[in-house]
Amino acid sequence: MNHSFKNYIYYILASILLVSCNLDDFLDTAPDSNLDEETVFTVFTNAEKFQADIYSNLKARFNAVGDYQPVPLSSASDESDSQQGYHGTTKFNIGNYDGLDDNLSNSYAGIRKANLFLSKKDVIPFPTEKKKNQMLGEVYFLRAFYFNEVVKRFGGMPIMDENSLLYPNDDLNLSRNTYKECVDFILGDLGKAIDLLPVDLSETEYGRATKGAAMALKARVLLFAASPLWQSKMGENLWSDAANAALAVINLKDDDGNLEYELYNTGNGADDYAQLFFTRREGGNKEVIFAKQNAPVGFSSDEIKVWSPKGGAFGGDGAVCPTENFVELFEKKGADGNYYPITDARAGYDAQNPYKDLDPRFYKTVLYNGSEWQGETLDLTYNEVTDSSGANRKDKTSYTRTGYYVRKYLPESVEYLSSNTAYHNWIYFRLAEMYLDYAEARNEMLSAPDDSVYDAVNKIRERSGVTGIPYNSLSKDQMRERIWNERAVELSFEEHRWWDARRWMKAEDWFGGSMYEMEVRKKGSTLTYTKKTFYTRIFRSYMNLYPIPTSEMQKNPLYTQNPGW
Repeated sequence: MNHSFKNYIYYILASILLVSCNLDDFLDTAPDSNLDEETVFTVFTNAEKFQADIYSNLKARFNAVGDYQPVPLSSASDESDSQQGYHGTTKFNIGNYDGLDDNLSNSYAGIRKANLFLSKKDVIPFPTEKKKNQMLGEVYFLRAFYFNEVVKRFGGMPIMDENSLLYPNDDLNLSRNTYKECVDFILGDLGKAIDLLPVDLSETEYGRATKGAAMALKARVLLFAASPLWQSKMGENLWSDAANAALAVINLKDDDGNLEYELYNTGNGADDYAQLFFTRREGGNKEVIFAKQNAPVGFSSDEIKVWSPKGGAFGGDGAVCPTENFVELFEKKGADGNYYPITDARAGYDAQNPYKDLDPRFYKTVLYNGSEWQGETLDLTYNEVTDSSGANRKDKTSYTRTGYYVRKYLPESVEYLSSNTAYHNWIYFRLAEMYLDYAEARNEMLSAPDDSVYDAVNKIRERSGVTGIPYNSLSKDQMRERIWNERAVELSFEEHRWWDARRWMKAEDWFGGSMYEMEVRKKGSTLTYTKKTFYTRIFRSYMNLYPIPTSEMQKNPLYTQNPGW
């Protein structure tokens, strides 16, 4: 947390910033920098702009780590790798977390804005009770959202509410609250938000929080709190609460009695999975619960260019490269039509024909040797003699180090040197996560998975054309591993794997040790595929929590550092 905010109250009144395109109507002009605090909040249009600005601390996470062309957190997990020095994930991969992705300044800035607004709620002349409830509900949600971003990184941290709003010259040294106190505070805010927020919004309001968004965050917070990393800190078993919270989102009805959320499913299998990331609610996508709405972007946007493949006519930086570790999480269709992990003999996996009959989501997530993309066929073959390597992997220094590029999140129509654009919103919550949250929590409640667990997992699989897991075929432990895997595949690159590994205390297994590439060599017309270690990463159990940055420890003598750091 940047304690230069001693003058924050005065600063924020003079610096209301533009946020997402769907909120622009509220932000055409900022409050005059000469207005005092009372004038801002006693004039509704000014208060409305201030409230809209609280959304500006929401960040898309396509490029989250690094200074020059940063990359996603996936490249610090086993999902992907980023070479060429574009990123800060290399520091993560060698165990250096100090100040990296800490989000403290941004999150607490959002919290302070929320607190200031809430502290003035009695003087704001809201035009109607309905408008008052909606705006306050949004602020309670945003405060909970921002504080959860802090807590999931560091554990218990100082709770700041509207009654502890810090003004210039206040004592800035705050002790850390316990994890349970923080979770209870977040759940308290979400309870208020759920009570106040509407289920539905008008199209011009898309991008604002809804009742469903608050319910989804509640489900995620409870899932984390129930998980092994945190369960002892809570002092109670919360799996049932987590399951019920996720199910409530799944069953939420709109004002007409219809389900508010549905998986994006037009009957086109994995094509629907690919397109849901470019299709907004007004385009028929009812799967998205809450997202950072942006105007359409073109190829020059870093969130396209940095991710796009390199070589040939693609023009991208190719800086997000799936690992072989991740690729091997995709199941393969066996002779009986069911899908199995590739380690299961029933899958019939052939290491020299590794991409045959995989989970259809694989082909929408990963670009591999022989992939068709934007009218070209990727040549990712490699030989030590640079000029004999494929156009998309001429070397392993400036091209992909893993033998793959990412496809997910890339709209195929947005090409290099074209003027094409596409919607490209960062989705914080979508219905598929809620099904998987429910399945996981429900499975942990029981001695063996019941039909509701299979139903939830299979609904996700079947949307993309993946045969469902046969009912009554798995033990509780086996189902847990299949749910982990399903989350890794379905929610890949959405910043779930990074946190799932931690809350289940599996990161040492998943993120530590060898990261693998696929080296494809060509001799004549014969291709050979070899799995090779390209990097050995470091992960220790204490890394499940981030360290409080050294700069913050020096500023606040009341802070205690997380164990191991």
